[in-house]
Amino acid sequence: MKMLKYVSLFAVVCILMACVAGTAFASGSKTDGVEITPSDGLTITGQQEGDPVLAMEIAARLAEEKVENCKSVSQWNVSADATPKTLTFKVDLAANQRGYVYHYENGEWKLMGKVNTEITFNSLSPVGVAIFETAGGNGGGNGGGGSPATGENNLFVSLAIAAIAMGGAVVFFSSKKKD
Repeated sequence: MKMLKYVSLFAVVCILMACVAGTAFASGSKTDGVEITPSDGLTITGQQEGDPVLAMEIAARLAEEKVENCKSVSQWNVSADATPKTLTFKVDLAANQRGYVYHYENGEWKLMGKVNTEITFNSLSPVGVAIFETAGGNGGGNGGGGSPATGENNLFVSLAIAAIAMGGAVVFFSSKKKD
């Protein structure tokens, strides 16, 4: 009976560890993860009322992409202590995604370049990023039909390993008890 308690305790600990490991390794949402670097000397605020809106249609037209492939558009007001300023808009893209950086100047949105590359701005604010996905993608991201793509979840694999370990412990302790 004492051995059964130890095996049960071991099983509970394995299951708890599997649950913690399964959630700890999930990454953040790809649509929310835009990092503007270098950030020194920058002031970044959200879109303000009255700001020109970077619509999906505008982003798609400028990037020569299809509107239905646009999965997210984000924009900010960015100011710098001095210009020109070279910035990189870092985005963790999936293999089937492309991202573009835009800047509003002289009364219109302009395509500045691709994410994850250095882009020099002579002036700032507002700026935006649009993410496009090729057809047959996972449907993730804002504006898509599904949940945003996040990290892999190995919860079921972890639970299977915990069950195998628990079964092995039961067999081991059962055979020791017979001896």
